[in-house]
Amino acid sequence: MTQLITHNALRPQPVVTAETRTFWDGAARGDLRLRRCTGCGRLAAPGAPRCVGCLGDAFRDETLSGSVVLVGRTVLHLQPLPGRDGPLVIVECAVAEDPRIVLIALDEGDVTENARPGSPFTVIFPATEEGACFATVQP
Repeated sequence: MTQLITHNALRPQPVVTAETRTFWDGAARGDLRLRRCTGCGRLAAPGAPRCVGCLGDAFRDETLSGSVVLVGRTVLHLQPLPGRDGPLVIVECAVAEDPRIVLIALDEGDVTENARPGSPFTVIFPATEEGACFATVQP
């Protein structure tokens, strides 16, 4: 018996967990939001179940500036996502409030093409047709 496998042509959607809810709820509103440890004050990367500074598990939500600096850049020339042709530019950005936290973002306008590591950018969260808001950099 032959089984037909079909693929959804839409971009995969994020799975929201207790640890990532602050980030994705903020993204839906267009804000960069992370959790800050109430024990030592360190920011936690999305998905971190505990503070890496003190191992605390109590956090408060915080809206950040959205300012980031470029850490690295990768250009994917193959079909990177279902329903989307390449190339796709993916950048690593260090958060201005805590450069130890590095986010992955898209560069839809190729604004990082001639940028060097350490160049300043802003992270925004434009809405997609599928409803999710993915991090994107702009000058």
